Amino acid sequence: MSQKPLIVVAGATGSQGGSVANALLDTGLYRVRALTRKTDSDKAKALASKGAEVFKCDLSVKENVKNALSGADIAWIVTNFLDPSISGENPQEEERIGKMIADVAKEVGLNWLFYSSLPDTTTGSGGKYSNIIEFDGKNRVEQYIRKLGIPNVTFIYVCFYNQNFATEIVPFIPNDKGEIEIVIPYVEENDSILLVDVVNDAGPIVAKVIEEGPAKWNGRKVPVAAENVTFKHITDVLTKVTGKTHKLRTINDEDIARDFPFLDIPSFKEMFKWFKEYYSFGPDEELKDISVAKKLHPKIKTFEQYAVETFGKA
Repeated sequence: MSQKPLIVVAGATGSQGGSVANALLDTGLYRVRALTRKTDSDKAKALASKGAEVFKCDLSVKENVKNALSGADIAWIVTNFLDPSISGENPQEEERIGKMIADVAKEVGLNWLFYSSLPDTTTGSGGKYSNIIEFDGKNRVEQYIRKLGIPNVTFIYVCFYNQNFATEIVPFIPNDKGEIEIVIPYVEENDSILLVDVVNDAGPIVAKVIEEGPAKWNGRKVPVAAENVTFKHITDVLTKVTGKTHKLRTINDEDIARDFPFLDIPSFKEMFKWFKEYYSFGPDEELKDISVAKKLHPKIKTFEQYAVETFGKA
């Protein structure tokens, strides 16, 4: 009896990679090599307990990547712009890493490479938003991969995470009226955004694409998004499920500089302007039909279902 296919999963203790690794393990159909720099973390130990081969790997080091991809049939790759060694230090490093991993995949004869990509925001905005390096850099890697000659390639596009709410990215701040303010740059109540529960829903989508095979998915972009909702819908849902009034607080450049220095970076500020104008994926025709995600994963959660589970009344 032949061995199960070996799938390498990068960032296996992160949001996207963890979701993919767990979903693949849950199928029982594959051997999973889970890549992480911290093999002794609780998340790494949990993956090992489910049968993953937890593999120490620094994606910035070519020899590490070559060892990680050795013998693999499929690899799922995501790079992390917010890694301290990239964001604020060398923003171009993420693009270098992505292209290097692709080169190694070609070198070792990988059959199917999945890459977590993002839109070309410079082209998509007609040059208006040309500083969103965390999007454009990933897209340049995608274009590089397309020309390499790897037998099969598929690009996963994950939209704005539900998990970003009530964090430093989108803080929830009580005001003196007993309300909760959802603080976000530029966007207003009637603006829309694509949302997904990345931890629970990205993985099953990728697992289903793998099950359906490269004949169907080679060269394609796969949107990972549950729904397109307005920020008014978000505040109304949070008010409903928590019993506390939530309202949107739209902040401007002055507010950001004074109170939210984490966001006072040109690329981040342009990213929120992009969201305001283009939701998440921009004008790309292939990504407009987000029903693809629900067809692949019928149990994908709405924001309300996520909110009930995460913020609902005790």
